[in-house]
Amino acid sequence: MDTYQNRSRRACQHDLTVVGVDDGSFPISRATNRRALLLAVLLRGTRIWRVRVGTIEVDGSDARTVLESLVSVFRFDLVMLSGITFGGFNVIDITRTARELKKPIIAISGNRPDNRAVRQALKDHFPDWASRWRCVRSAGKLYSCKPLKDESKLYFEVKGATPDVARRIIMQTSVISRLPEPIRVARLMAKGVSSLTGSIRS
Repeated sequence: MDTYQNRSRRACQHDLTVVGVDDGSFPISRATNRRALLLAVLLRGTRIWRVRVGTIEVDGSDARTVLESLVSVFRFDLVMLSGITFGGFNVIDITRTARELKKPIIAISGNRPDNRAVRQALKDHFPDWASRWRCVRSAGKLYSCKPLKDESKLYFEVKGATPDVARRIIMQTSVISRLPEPIRVARLMAKGVSSLTGSIRS
């Protein structure tokens, strides 16, 4: 059977078509209807092919549906996320997203996530903390790799591919810094667009 896990293994041998996703800045105030930018950039190898931008509710629950809408028009091998939380604590369930998109999802963090602190913050601030925490837990086991020997480790969670395949993809796409190019480019673009547009409000 030609599963998306098998396709991701084959993609390791060629130029990958990867969607990198990161969020932009958002208002720090506690005002309602705060919005954050969510940017998806499609890279084929190291070349930028397409960019799409949407907005999500700060500390809301719409990041997964917005992400899926943004990438639905792309043809790609896999998605790389800058973590699993965007716009504060708007959590993406990467297990469900990988299943819906039928593509591997790799969530990458520059620092080791402190899930105990995340759980406490969710309990302290969100009535629906349990459902958000389930999304965090469903990301599964945390893995690490070191793309550049002179820089610190990266941490990642993966769905739809094996950890070894995900590790090879991260190593293959980390060409300028320890951050894979799809994440590095998405971060730079999201920061730039946010600075141009200012605080996003609904």
